[in-house]
This record gives sequence, C-alpha cells and structure tokens, in this order.
Amino acid sequence: MRLRQRAEFLAVQSSGIKLHGRHVLAIAKRREDSGAVGRLGITVTKKVGNSPVRNRIRRVIREWLRLHGWVPAGWDLVVVAKESAARQVASETFATDLARVQRELLATP
Repeated sequence: MRLRQRAEFLAVQSSGIKLHGRHVLAIAKRREDSGAVGRLGITVTKKVGNSPVRNRIRRVIREWLRLHGWVPAGWDLVVVAKESAARQVASETFATDLARVQRELLATP
C-alpha cells in the first residue's frame, strides 16, 4: 500500500496529474491494474523543516488518510508537502487539501 522505491515515485511524478492544495501538492497516476490496491508515497523535503517536523507531517497525512479512506483502488498517489505545512499544528489544516484530492481521484474516469 506504499510506494517505496525511487523509480515508483519518479514514474508517478513524471506522468501523473497534479492537484495543488494549500499545504500539499498531490500527484496521482492511474495504474494499469485498476483493481489493485491504491498506493501512497509521501515526500517531505528538508526545506520544510527539521526531522521532527517532517515526521509529524508524514504522520498527520497518513493518519488522515487512514481515518477518511485510503487512496482509491487503481491509483498511485505521491503527496508532496509544501513549506507552509511546517507551520500547521492541527491535522484539520490538511483535511481540505486531502479531501479535495480524494474527491478528484474518485471523480476521474
């Protein structure tokens, strides 16, 4: 259920659709095997903050997706945190961005 290798991240980032949010950029790509489980990759660069900040952002994003439904089946999703994500304390601040991403993926034929 996770993207793990650099090649998987690059495949999504090179030809996926981009969905800009306030605190995250989501890049999604439909997989050939549409019945496969949706996979997620999270990228938080050093520009965003130090390691505790980056880890907190990753935890918040994973937890929100766990509670509100994972990545839709047949999709690979890379979530890239923007620099403004470091100043967010509550997980609700990511909710609007992530909910929009989920709606867009479910609506895409």
